[in-house]
Amino acid sequence: MTFENFKVTPELQEAFDLALQLADGGGVTWLTLMSGTNRGKTHLAIAICRRWLKSGKPAKYAYVPLLFEELRRGFREEGDRSYEARFDRFLNVPLLVLDDLGTEYRTPWVQEKLDIIVDYRLVQGLPLVVATNTPMDDLPFRLASRLGRLPTSRVVFIEAPEFEQEGKRR
Repeated sequence: MTFENFKVTPELQEAFDLALQLADGGGVTWLTLMSGTNRGKTHLAIAICRRWLKSGKPAKYAYVPLLFEELRRGFREEGDRSYEARFDRFLNVPLLVLDDLGTEYRTPWVQEKLDIIVDYRLVQGLPLVVATNTPMDDLPFRLASRLGRLPTSRVVFIEAPEFEQEGKRR
């Protein structure tokens, strides 16, 4: 999943352009991609992450439900694999991509950790990419209120048709 193999259609042009700006350091620092399933959000999010990594900048992709499994595994580890070290990486990695935000099982602990990650990145001015098919009104208020807060943040609602399995449009 790269920018080079992403099929840009008129409905996807804005999302593609903003993703490319963030990937190339062009002024956008927070990008939220919202749409139904299978419309290119994950492809663009991974393309941003790959572009950062290719340029030598650290980045982390996280499928949100698995992010919490990764953190929980740290409770049984020490050192660089401990919970504290893992959580610190989510807080401080130069680029964090959160894919499928809103599909996690919302416990108070999960919500607290998401709030901390997003708030910390907001205050520190660290880039964040969010991909979600959860409508803004259905996201927890604290998260939703922060996604478009920075002058350099953009929220894009993708109204493209669903991709078919072979990668063609219906």
